[in-house]
Amino acid sequence: MSKDNKKKIFNFCFIAFSSLILIYILMKSSDISSIYDVLKDIKLQYVLIAIGCLFIFWLLEAYMIFKLILKFTDKKGNLETFWLALKTTLVGQYYSNITPGASGGQPVQLYIMKGENVPLSEGTAILVEKFLLFQVGVTIYSLALAIYKLRTLVGFANSATWFVMIGLVVNILMILCIWLISIKPKFIRNVIGFIINFLAKCRIIKDLSKAQNDFEEFVKNYEISIKKMKNNKMLTFKLFALTFVQLTLFFSITYFIYKSFNLNGNGIFEIICLQAFVYMSVSFVPIPGTIGASEMGFMLLLGNVFSKNIIGAAILMWRGISYYFSLIFSGIFVILISIFKKYKPI
Repeated sequence: MSKDNKKKIFNFCFIAFSSLILIYILMKSSDISSIYDVLKDIKLQYVLIAIGCLFIFWLLEAYMIFKLILKFTDKKGNLETFWLALKTTLVGQYYSNITPGASGGQPVQLYIMKGENVPLSEGTAILVEKFLLFQVGVTIYSLALAIYKLRTLVGFANSATWFVMIGLVVNILMILCIWLISIKPKFIRNVIGFIINFLAKCRIIKDLSKAQNDFEEFVKNYEISIKKMKNNKMLTFKLFALTFVQLTLFFSITYFIYKSFNLNGNGIFEIICLQAFVYMSVSFVPIPGTIGASEMGFMLLLGNVFSKNIIGAAILMWRGISYYFSLIFSGIFVILISIFKKYKPI
């Protein structure tokens, strides 16, 4: 069996498996027939607005990559370059959706950019800076909301408070590591080098030399990207601002789903806060699409927003738009560019 056929089978099995998990969670939270009854009466216009938020999220992602391509390469600011940025965005979205920790997106994005004559070093720098912008942005965004809504967090009657706090700590630790790389790269090299050697002795890491080289390349790319960000503060500030807009749009999907059920008790800011906590809490879970964790997080944190007879339908709508629609749309996009263009997804 060819490598491509194996990947196709894996992708199909993954989608089927994730769908079964979603169905199981829905059956545990609600009766399937009651979910159908609720969905019959939803307001379609709000569902379309939610889908529109996702498309605008992608367009902003493409625009940010477009600006970074112009920053790191000699490409012109035209439609051809923006099309490259859009392809990079949607192909990365698909592979991030089907790999643990969204780890599969960046290698394929590098492949796409290399096919358009973006050197590997510049492509790596572009993706590293984009990752830094998003990771720092989402942590600051969520931390600010957590501080503002501290009373709400502490007041949860279930395990949601600890769920959010663990996610917040993990994200803050990641930011601290990024900060230490920028000011104390030698210290980070020594610490991680010790950890890599220890894991190699425990036979967890099989190829010590490769692990050391990969980490050294990782630190070097981060140092370059952080230096570039410091040297062009205005562009960095603009891209951070766009990241906050992106996050607001993505978290607003839940609000428009809420409105589609003709609910009015909670405002958009309240629901954005809760959805941000869900995202922050499950983003570190090393499962493709954070399947299972996202649904449970939604039930824990938004269970009081959506009543018991609606929560199952709300989860179905939320995951249906934010994950499954994203997976299917970006997957179709990958198939189309592999058919009509010279790119063949790896």
